[in-house]
Amino acid sequence: MLRSLEIRATLSELENAHRDHVFWEPTIELSLDCFICERVGRTTGMELGDERAVCVSGRDYKHFTAARISAFDVTSQDTLLTVRTVVDFWWAPFQDAKRGGEARPLSRWVRLHYGWRCPHQETSGKGSIQTNMRRPRSARCGACDTEIAVDAEVPSIRLLV
Repeated sequence: MLRSLEIRATLSELENAHRDHVFWEPTIELSLDCFICERVGRTTGMELGDERAVCVSGRDYKHFTAARISAFDVTSQDTLLTVRTVVDFWWAPFQDAKRGGEARPLSRWVRLHYGWRCPHQETSGKGSIQTNMRRPRSARCGACDTEIAVDAEVPSIRLLV
C-alpha cells in the first residue's frame, strides 16, 4: 500500500553574512523497511525528481525500491531555515528475512543535507543533519570558520497515510 512520511527540519541562528547563502539540498536518506529485500531498517537514498529510491541492503548490494520525494518545501524566516519533505513509498507487511522482526511503515532515522556559499571566501560547502546526533550542534563554514547556523532540534518524522 502507498504510504507517505512528512519530514521537517530546521537550522536556526543563521549568521548574518551567510544567511542568504545557506540552503537545503533536495537529497535525503532515511531508514525504511524494504519489502523487496525483506529487511527492516534499510538506508534508503533519494533525490527530488527521481522516480525511485536506492535501498542499501548490504555493504556491496544496492537495489531500486519504490520510494520518492513528492514534496520539498523550504521556508526562511529571520534566522531560521526550515524544510518540509514528503516521501511517498510502497509498504507491505513482512518479517525481516534475517532477524525476524516485523516491518513497520514509520521511519526511525533520517539524514537531510544542506549547503552554503561563503560570501567572504567565495567558496562553498555541504553538511548534513540527522535524527541520531547530539544537539545543539554548530554548522561551520569550512572557508572562514564562522558558525553559520545551529542544528538545535531533532528532525521530525510523521506518518501521513
